[in-house]
Amino acid sequence: MSADKPKPQVIPLPNGPYYYFTDFTPQPVPGLRGEEGQTYANPKGAALCRCGGSDNKPLCDGSHGENHFNDRKESDGHLDRRKSYQGAKIVIHDNRHICSHAGYCVNELPGVFDRCARPWVNPDGAEVAAIIATIEKCPSGALSYSIEGLEHRDLEREPEVIVTQDGPYCLVGGIEVVGHEPRAQEVSQEHCTLCRCGSSRNKPFCDGNHAEIGFKDPK
Repeated sequence: MSADKPKPQVIPLPNGPYYYFTDFTPQPVPGLRGEEGQTYANPKGAALCRCGGSDNKPLCDGSHGENHFNDRKESDGHLDRRKSYQGAKIVIHDNRHICSHAGYCVNELPGVFDRCARPWVNPDGAEVAAIIATIEKCPSGALSYSIEGLEHRDLEREPEVIVTQDGPYCLVGGIEVVGHEPRAQEVSQEHCTLCRCGSSRNKPFCDGNHAEIGFKDPK
């Protein structure tokens, strides 16, 4: 993407969908004109369901009004802090508050990430290359790492919204999420996960609750 071209934005509308702006160049609206022939234009984008009820997922069909969707953030943020785990060759950073529980870490490297252990992260439990590869799969930005004092938490990717099966929207490439409490400065601003089941306690971000409620997207 050109450096002088603004990146896409996601705007969570109050008690409604996400509006995903992909092009800020005004686009004429087909079939819409004034009495004197003047045309009207809007930025290009799409309304994405975030209540979980749309029959046209991932696009909004207005179901948020029927199911009385509420975008209130219920989490008190007491877990919104980062912990660092020092190893011999790598430091692993973790913020549990923004984890979407995708499971790459515990499934691929159980010797490093073990929910039953205390502490749950062992940075010496695998080769550094394997740890890096797994952390880079973390979609929420909860995990990052440092080597020799240099932190790595962002990747170089084009902006994109990925609709995961029965899970959240994964945003990559630095797409800005507008109109919410700022994310902690210690976590990635390049990627994050947004709730689309409607049940996250950390709206607009995913907290993994889609698995608890059995959210399904048959499409």
